[in-house]
Amino acid sequence: MRNRVLTMCLTVGALAASAALAEPVPDGGMTAAEVAKVLQDQGYRAEITTDSAGDPLIESGVDGTHFSVYFYGCAGEEEPRCNAIQFMAAFDLEDGTSFERINLWNREHRFGRGYLDDENDPFVEMDLDVEYGFTTEALANNLDTWSAVLPGFKEFIGF
Repeated sequence: MRNRVLTMCLTVGALAASAALAEPVPDGGMTAAEVAKVLQDQGYRAEITTDSAGDPLIESGVDGTHFSVYFYGCAGEEEPRCNAIQFMAAFDLEDGTSFERINLWNREHRFGRGYLDDENDPFVEMDLDVEYGFTTEALANNLDTWSAVLPGFKEFIGF
């Protein structure tokens, strides 16, 4: 009986600790600083810059591969909140790849949408809606998904 009570206390304590790590995101989305903090807390580098439209942009990497985090639907002057973010990685292949190959990726994989540029170089993206009811824990979970998608995509395209 004593062991069962101790186990229950430890379980409840662990659940409370993990729930404490999940910070709710205010309605309207996330700032680049909030996203960068989650990336850094997960062990990634996160350099905040600005894209060509003036929206925030984060440069990072996983599995030896550079990726970017783009921000969409941004509102606010000083530190804009953005209602969507997108993980994106691009690959420059000497001979590119085919539409058929990218379509096969998209057909067989739920996460990470692939496409080709005008030189048939492959890209992979993953979009997140962060506008309402999102948490830092949800972002960390999606980052784990992205961290699995990226090496799988690299292997699939032969990079």
